[in-house]
Amino acid sequence: MPAVDQLVGRLAAEVAAATERIHSLQTEAAKVFLGQERRFIRFVALAERVGAILRPRIEAFTKVNVFKDVAKNVSLELRGPDGQGFHGRTTTLSVPPSDACPAKVELSFRLGHDGPIENAVMDYHLDILPIFIKFDSHDQLVIPIDGFSEDAIAAWIDDKLVGFTRTYFEMYFTNEYQKQSFEIDPVMRIQFPRAFAAGNKEYQGRTYHFYTKESFQAFERAPSEYVEIAKS
Repeated sequence: MPAVDQLVGRLAAEVAAATERIHSLQTEAAKVFLGQERRFIRFVALAERVGAILRPRIEAFTKVNVFKDVAKNVSLELRGPDGQGFHGRTTTLSVPPSDACPAKVELSFRLGHDGPIENAVMDYHLDILPIFIKFDSHDQLVIPIDGFSEDAIAAWIDDKLVGFTRTYFEMYFTNEYQKQSFEIDPVMRIQFPRAFAAGNKEYQGRTYHFYTKESFQAFERAPSEYVEIAKS
């Protein structure tokens, strides 16, 4: 019969092996944590650089006449004690409805990071309601924490803003968006969206819209001729 002290020895060996395994896991977890902490510091620095690239482009975008009334909102994602840890930033642009664009339009750029904080991740979202046209509602740029290209980031943002502008103006040419603002040029007898008007003029208590400057000038010379046509 094996001695009890042999059992005790075997049990102690199992305990020692488990303890060593736990210690190894703890050591690996500590290394991962410290690595993430170092990468997080680099992510925060990268986020500042991305912000410096994005801000002047947003300012240039909102100086375009049709976007001058765009509302901008910046929200931060903070974690940890007292919300001191920065983990993301979202810049949202809301385009107010107008005669030319009666839809609800909102685009946003969100900068965050992946789980292990090896990459920053920039998401672009575009929402248009109601939807009558096809458009790219989402895109994503993965930015390595180390060795990123500021030129590539800037080019990606520029492409998103130009692509959005193209989509926005496509609504000008889509009847479903423009049907509430159709006007008839009293000179040319052409129906067109009010957003395309080359000019407008009040006459006898009514506002007339003109598709071209030539029809506007013709109306100014002899408005009574065309008012009668428009009323017939």
